[in-house]
Amino acid sequence: MTPPSRAAVRARAGSSLDDVVPSRATADPAAAEGPEPVVLTVTQQHDLVDLWTTLVTDVYVHYGQKRALYGYDALRALAALRRDIPFVDPAGFLRALTAVVNRLRDQHTQLFVGAPGADAYVAALPFLVESFGPYTAPTFVVTKTTDEVPDPAFAPGVRLTTWNAVPFTRAVDLFADTLTGGRPDARRARALETLTQRPLAYLPPPDELWVDVGYRHPDDPPAEGDRTARFGWRAIRPESAVTADDRVGARTRRAIDVVGESARRARKLLFATELWERDREVAQPRAKGSGWLRTSMADAVAARSVTTSRGTFGYLRLWTFDVRQPGRFADEVARLLRRLPATGLVVDLRSNPGGVVDAAERLFQLFTDRRIEPARFACRATPAMADIAEADGNGADLADWAGSLRAALDLGEEFSQHLPLADPELCNGLRRAYRGPVVAVVDATTYSCGDLFAAGVVDHGIGRVVAVGAATGGGGANVWAGDDVQYAYHAARRPLPPLPPGIGFAVAVRRMVRSGTSAGLAIEDVGVAGEERYDMTERDVVDGNHDLLEHCTALLADG
Repeated sequence: MTPPSRAAVRARAGSSLDDVVPSRATADPAAAEGPEPVVLTVTQQHDLVDLWTTLVTDVYVHYGQKRALYGYDALRALAALRRDIPFVDPAGFLRALTAVVNRLRDQHTQLFVGAPGADAYVAALPFLVESFGPYTAPTFVVTKTTDEVPDPAFAPGVRLTTWNAVPFTRAVDLFADTLTGGRPDARRARALETLTQRPLAYLPPPDELWVDVGYRHPDDPPAEGDRTARFGWRAIRPESAVTADDRVGARTRRAIDVVGESARRARKLLFATELWERDREVAQPRAKGSGWLRTSMADAVAARSVTTSRGTFGYLRLWTFDVRQPGRFADEVARLLRRLPATGLVVDLRSNPGGVVDAAERLFQLFTDRRIEPARFACRATPAMADIAEADGNGADLADWAGSLRAALDLGEEFSQHLPLADPELCNGLRRAYRGPVVAVVDATTYSCGDLFAAGVVDHGIGRVVAVGAATGGGGANVWAGDDVQYAYHAARRPLPPLPPGIGFAVAVRRMVRSGTSAGLAIEDVGVAGEERYDMTERDVVDGNHDLLEHCTALLADG
């Protein structure tokens, strides 16, 4: 494989975070490379509380579920925050509001400080942390490093013991408590996903100026003390692949964890720099590496044959559903499937943050002769949501839900009728491409459209699901960005409190429920539980998922 260019290596190295985030800089903030810090006036703070109160009251689809499941009322928390405004500084206010929103435990519903975009910065350290073993007794290990690691002894395979003198498990769980995720394992998985790669458009910058990491080599004598390596935070710009969704055509038909997608792109820049560089060029067929099939959508999908003690099988990695052309994506996956062994297929959905609903739902038809029933979505029945659905300017997105929203209001029901977002005919227009048995692998970072795909595998009888951990991440909604919500209110001629400059948001507008044999079951907070539970081993995290593939191919071979 061609080594990365000098420009790509410079992009991987990035800049000092202190040079990018003015609030951290010890020098003149005007000299910082990044965006100006967001400093809200008292009036703007009240506006932002008003805005979130309106969103939660009018359109946030999971309000009742979150209140029941977690005993948390976001409206009362917002009212309490308003009372605290005279006593907090602007930065403290934004931290407090972020905590209020994150306590909903909904990765789709987020406050963004700084405008999200393809060129947004990610605060990064030059290593990746993964874990193996059960949730109650995890071991944390470094699995990837870059050339920017200053300590040659700090290499893949070392076990991490402390983070700034805090026991590592405790440090991860403290960070997890500031994030979203319905289950403890989901919050920890989300913390690991962003511990060393933190998208600054969506998460606050790290508090610490540097990190002292305690570590041990597996063969270090027990009596020998921990080693310590110090790392300063860097700021990198991972950018989007040319095949990524442009956010226009599928504007309000997405189900994605934008934080996870940004972190995924950052990991690719850091640890697969040559592949990241190719993603920015005009899409040409290429292989991920030796043994992988060539594809023109390498940022979204990869495929190869794998040989284990049980034989040779197919392996399909679905990295994301965030693609610009769902039809072309389905055609490309079909082409790859036809080139894989028919003895059985492992579909790996781990760390898939979701994307465009159509892109996920069109794939099911490639694995079965049964008619595909797309997942269904419903709006919360509120007067504002009914007005928005009936507005002429919102017709293309919400017209199908308008009538049932009014009826639900009259009857005192919580939701509108549940209807598909994806076109059922487009979900049933392609020939089956794979006829062997299928096992899908998921974990707690399989989210949104990733949840949807895992559910469809089970509900359409396509195959079994192996869950690393308890289940998928539990993201069951269609998410709208702030500008989509603002347009919808404008079209309905309903007032929406002003959004201060430098602030963005996303909100879950339509809840997702399963179809097929599990029709009507919720996905939010619950996720999709695997028929098989699996704990990652040390060999998995340091040797290409060896034991996991042995486990999955044994299931395929044994039927």
